[in-house]
Amino acid sequence: MKKKILAILCVASMIVSLAACGASTDTTAEDTAAETEESTETADTTEDTDTTETADTAEKKDISDLTIGVSFGQNVHPFFVAMQLGIEQACEDYGIENVNILAADSSLETQVTQIENLVTMGCDVILLNPYDSDGVVNAVAAANDAGIAVITMDIDCEGSTAYVASNNVEVGRLLGEYIVEQLDGEGQIAIIDGISVTSLKDRTDGFYEAIEGSNIEVVAEQQTAVERDDALASAETILQAHPDIDAFVGVNENSGMAILSAVTAAGLNGDMLLTCVDATAETMAAIRDGKVDVGVSQDPYQMGYIAVEQAIAWANGETVEKFTEVPVEYMTQENIQEFIDREAAYGVEVE
Repeated sequence: MKKKILAILCVASMIVSLAACGASTDTTAEDTAAETEESTETADTTEDTDTTETADTAEKKDISDLTIGVSFGQNVHPFFVAMQLGIEQACEDYGIENVNILAADSSLETQVTQIENLVTMGCDVILLNPYDSDGVVNAVAAANDAGIAVITMDIDCEGSTAYVASNNVEVGRLLGEYIVEQLDGEGQIAIIDGISVTSLKDRTDGFYEAIEGSNIEVVAEQQTAVERDDALASAETILQAHPDIDAFVGVNENSGMAILSAVTAAGLNGDMLLTCVDATAETMAAIRDGKVDVGVSQDPYQMGYIAVEQAIAWANGETVEKFTEVPVEYMTQENIQEFIDREAAYGVEVE
């Protein structure tokens, strides 16, 4: 027993003394445990370690005591439910038991308090989905000052250690390219977007980049995409003023579904192209049933899972990427069943 303890201390000393650049965390918790046992048995015979071996040793660090705090800007939206499932599955796979998951219920004040409380509780890492990118900056800075990593998911903010998300500029660009192609580069459109969070602002930027140089005219724009009720009110107002537009663009699930509701109530279904974002049950059903023409799918489950892996890498002293991109794809009536099947595996059921 004493020899085994001594070997473990030896491995720990090697980890502290050698600078390493991290390898991928795409291993299972069982693999990591097996590698740790092998390292313990051979530590007393190993004197020299190259860079690759040092990175492997970093992976063998016991992470069972890692404490992760999570704060979601919202909690009931299907997108964030899937993200939470990804976090929970990753923690289970890697053997992390100390996880405190909170939701701010669309309140900046609540989320700031949650971040402060997670710092006070002694979390090693905070996984953060900001409700307001600018509003959480001071709380994130305080977490950084306390030596706590802040890994943002879907929405970024100043001071984050790492950011896991879709390329939201690409999301907007895909929407814009679809509109240009379907309208042959000409027509009048309206858009509901948002600028209070980085993801929506990036999508808007990407959309305008895509339609630049075409004869597409944006006749109405409202930055109310964050909340469904606000987006619905905007959509109704826009349709009253511009019932003959060729396309109505929603840059997220809330705006896309609000636009669909307003178009349906106005009896304008089929008269204009409609877009949305996210593979939620509601959006996928709308695309499947031909009510919405196109969506761009993100993968929030993978965002949550990868964020936990980044937390583990950071705790092991590895270098984490500032931005980890989760791929996005078009959803159309032709391929929507693929996304319905994928999301069903995450627990999202489409009626």
